[in-house]
Amino acid sequence: MAEHSDLLEKRLHALVPVERTRFTAHHAAYRTGGVFLHVPAGATVELPLQAVTYLDADGAAVFPHTVVVVEEDAEVTLIERFVSPDLTDALSNAVTEIHAGPNARVRYVSLQDWGDGVRHVAVQRAQLDRDAQVRTLTVSFGGLLSRTEVESVLAAPGGYSEMLGVYFADGDQHFDFRSLQDHAAPNCTSQLLSKGALRDRSRAVYSGWVLVRPGAQKTDAFQTNRNIVLSDEAKADSIPNLEIEANDVRCGHAASVGPVDENEVFYLQTRGIPADEAERLIVTGFFQEVLDRVALEEVRTGIEQDIQEELRK
Repeated sequence: MAEHSDLLEKRLHALVPVERTRFTAHHAAYRTGGVFLHVPAGATVELPLQAVTYLDADGAAVFPHTVVVVEEDAEVTLIERFVSPDLTDALSNAVTEIHAGPNARVRYVSLQDWGDGVRHVAVQRAQLDRDAQVRTLTVSFGGLLSRTEVESVLAAPGGYSEMLGVYFADGDQHFDFRSLQDHAAPNCTSQLLSKGALRDRSRAVYSGWVLVRPGAQKTDAFQTNRNIVLSDEAKADSIPNLEIEANDVRCGHAASVGPVDENEVFYLQTRGIPADEAERLIVTGFFQEVLDRVALEEVRTGIEQDIQEELRK
């Protein structure tokens, strides 16, 4: 803030206002630092950048704030990791604001791998200028309770937003996901694909919203959330929503919650594959649709390894 106030001051909390919720007010009151990424017009950052938030003290709280400003015709990839050992009780209250200028290309990855006992609250909000592309990936494997809000505002014509999500809950974990695809301008496209698996007594809730504002003609928007339940006590709820105030659009949604298909398991067993291994293969294939769209090999490989680790528990 001291060295780059001309770039940062007008954008800090511009997309996620302090008064948005009690959690954002709490965040603003205790925020002491974070990440500021500025990419000048025309610049391309070829290698991914990475930031890590690490927490190792019981009873502690962290309030990371990330501001990404990508100017016209610039490109960057940012990976944020949230990591800790198992703790008795801790809090993470995070905010990410992404400003994508005209024809900017932004990839943002959030990898939440907190240890047991951590409660995680996060808001990610991106605003896209003309012909900008923002691709986000939100991954959740850790924490006792995790609530993530992922939002894209397509504020000028030609914008493209891709929102991917992967989560795997076990034990008593509770994952809560909210998404918003806000089409405020015509001729924009947004795609959301989120998949999760649940076992033991875990719980997942997804609530998504596609908003097409008046005048946002030629909108192309779709949201998909699918859940696979691996135990009788696990539960998932999926609630997609469409609010359309324009008459020349293509919008849709899909949601599903269900167990592993017994016929698929039986088919693999008839080919000599044990039932446990058959289930692992089916769950791995279930996530593949999302993983195939992850361009970063390091991130994709890490997610695949985490999924296999969860399946071995």
